[in-house]
Amino acid sequence: MSHLDRKKLANRFEQDEEVSRAVREAVHRALAEHKRKSNSIAVWKNGKVVILESHEIPVDDEVKTRTANDRP
Repeated sequence: MSHLDRKKLANRFEQDEEVSRAVREAVHRALAEHKRKSNSIAVWKNGKVVILESHEIPVDDEVKTRTANDRP
């Protein structure tokens, strides 16, 4: 594998990690917002759709907020 190929691969992994982190953060925010507004959510559990009431949503009430300075 050439040096350029290694750099491309390393860059790809960095992008994947950043995207994964952003998706996890967005899901956390959405769950926290549903819980805060007393909205239920639908989840897939044991092959079935299950409705969770807001008090059952497994998320902290405080949502970590990243600022532009926190981003790599």
